[in-house]
Amino acid sequence: MKIDWQKIESEYETQNPPDFITHLNYVSCSNTLSRGIIAFCNLSIKNKINESKLLKKKINLIKLTLKSVDGEYKMIQQNPDFAELCVSWISVKAYYLIFNLSLILEYLLSGQEAALSFSHKELLRKFKEHIGRKEIFFNKKIFNTNFQCLKIINLRVKSGANIKIIGFSLKDRIIQIFRKLVFYKLEDFQREEEIRNFRSEKNRLKKKEFLENNTVNLYEFFYWYRIKANYRDLEFLNKDIGNYKFSEFYRNYFELTLTFFNAFKNLINGLAKIRLGKTLL
Repeated sequence: MKIDWQKIESEYETQNPPDFITHLNYVSCSNTLSRGIIAFCNLSIKNKINESKLLKKKINLIKLTLKSVDGEYKMIQQNPDFAELCVSWISVKAYYLIFNLSLILEYLLSGQEAALSFSHKELLRKFKEHIGRKEIFFNKKIFNTNFQCLKIINLRVKSGANIKIIGFSLKDRIIQIFRKLVFYKLEDFQREEEIRNFRSEKNRLKKKEFLENNTVNLYEFFYWYRIKANYRDLEFLNKDIGNYKFSEFYRNYFELTLTFFNAFKNLINGLAKIRLGKTLL
């Protein structure tokens, strides 16, 4: 019996909102790309530092957040219906887990207590600077490049490719993810600058300058999905979607988060042995 894959895909798309399929595809792809990721430090760090009083608080936040998402994941495995209650918060919890890990990493790299109090965007900028200077790098090449936003925006993929689940191009899917992140960055810039639209010549120039002067890294996925969870782009979570699909979304996000947690954990513990004479996580 010949399987009609086109019909199966069509039924899947009809039964699930396109925005949900899009985000599930992006999270699933990011999860696949990051599997087995390892983070390395290329700096020669030898000096010890005094342990900051803020460090214990950050470590406790990391442990509590990890315990929360791990507990939810285990409950969802036992009862997929529970995913509908958890899925709207996984991007927020995942981001704060990675955020606090990144704060500790920056503290160990710089040896400065002030790093533990960096703002979200300041920390993101610092991390991308480390990537750009190859001071921090991953064993997955796709995470080691800060791409110019303008170049990403100019890349094109076929219309409707974002909701394909069969026979899609991995290259196209990666481009779609990067384009989505750039769109989020541009939307954030527009909101901060109180730009109503980009129709005027003045605002089009602002948009062009922003895209030329800013870069995007796949690591930013956590930050921008946390931001959008607080706004409107995850409205699909309120739609009629089967709980097994919510469960699939949560599983992919959880696995993606845990992969990065382990990569940061190993790097942090290695640096902490040098800086503080002990492991932290």
